[in-house]
Amino acid sequence: MNSVILKSSDGFRIIKDSTTQFYSFQFVTAGTCELSGAFGSATANPGDVFIIDPNDFTREMWSDNCEQFVLRIERELVEKAMGAELGKELDGALVFEPVMRDPGLTPWIQHISDLQRAEGGESAILSDKRVARSLERTLLTMLLTGLRHSESDDLQRQTLGASPYYIRRAENYIRRNLLDDMTIDGIAEAAGVSARSLFYGFKRWRGDTPMSYIRDARLDLARKELEKARVTGGTVSGSAMNAGFSNFSQFAKVYKARFGETPSATLLGGN
Repeated sequence: MNSVILKSSDGFRIIKDSTTQFYSFQFVTAGTCELSGAFGSATANPGDVFIIDPNDFTREMWSDNCEQFVLRIERELVEKAMGAELGKELDGALVFEPVMRDPGLTPWIQHISDLQRAEGGESAILSDKRVARSLERTLLTMLLTGLRHSESDDLQRQTLGASPYYIRRAENYIRRNLLDDMTIDGIAEAAGVSARSLFYGFKRWRGDTPMSYIRDARLDLARKELEKARVTGGTVSGSAMNAGFSNFSQFAKVYKARFGETPSATLLGGN
């Protein structure tokens, strides 16, 4: 963790042009940063936090003066903590939204920074390994629960309590057969409950119906296919078919409703 103060009469530029093994959480307290990358472009103002993922290539254009707190946390540590919260291994990389409002972490980080500077160096309280480990766990939990990322929905569901095992059986069945035609009766049979129990179980524990869960899972897969097609030269229709969609006009409609952009925009990288 670092407290950064930079001053320049003409502003300054920071370019990240290679992958790293850490996430960079940057809490802006003064100045403005114009941030661009594969996600598009965004502006971070005082009171915002922007996150640079390990695989991001980014360009930062700062105003004359900049003050921020920068947290660099090893990718393995962040994703291990996320897996522990979810009780499972992550299916892919953990991806944060690039810019959002600080949910209230800056005062807490400021307090730790003050402790670090106390007595001309690291304070006695922070030199205790037990305290340091506790603060580390607390900070990771606050980052993962307070900032929006690709596992936020699953993490939110965890706060509602552990779901029944038949829900998890149904989800596993859906993931294994995502490209096949599925019915509620077939999913219920695989889960070992009645179709009625399955329906109400999903409404209670997932806030959705089983068929909506299937649609969203296919949309998530379609987005990954489109991002891959951006590199390999694939098409929207091919990505849709690879995710189990055959009605392309309907696919485009539900995709935009879910992600706020058309499939073509995703394929082109938001351009």
